[in-house]
Amino acid sequence: MDAESMPLTETFAERAERAEASGHDRIEAMVETYFDLVWRSLRRFGVPDAGVDDAAQQVFIVAARKLDTIEVAGERSYLLGIAVRVASDARRSLARRREVPDEDAGEPLDPEPSPEELVDRKRARQMLDRVLDSMPMDLRAAFTMFEIEEMSVPEVAAALGVPLGTAASRLRRAREQFHEQVRRLGAGQGGQRV
Repeated sequence: MDAESMPLTETFAERAERAEASGHDRIEAMVETYFDLVWRSLRRFGVPDAGVDDAAQQVFIVAARKLDTIEVAGERSYLLGIAVRVASDARRSLARRREVPDEDAGEPLDPEPSPEELVDRKRARQMLDRVLDSMPMDLRAAFTMFEIEEMSVPEVAAALGVPLGTAASRLRRAREQFHEQVRRLGAGQGGQRV
């Protein structure tokens, strides 16, 4: 038998190396595709600005460890489900440290909008943050995923690991709380439109 007709057998180490390389490529693709979504979601889930980068990294570290269990079609939902848990841990940690976020810290400036637009955006974002901070995490997560990240209710249910009816109920309750908080904040600012 000559060398060309011999069957090629792959050793366990070679298979493991190939699997590791493909896993590395997949996690790289996930970071490339979903990093912005995960970062925004973590921020909306209440992770302070100073900790969002670390929390996003933690989400992808967990995903890398669980890569074999993540279906390609479900990557987005899976990552957001991890983000909810990472954000919850970060918020608990912050509460234990009793740090107070610096509301006056400057934001990176976008060269396109005017200073007035930047102030308006900052006020709107601060109001959204206050409203979201007032919500329990289960409602906040459902609201953020559906209203801000434009996920469908079935995707929200999958990401949170809850039945479809529970996700829909949380979304309904979150919307009610959102509108009530906006009314309260609007009334608290002398009736100014927010």
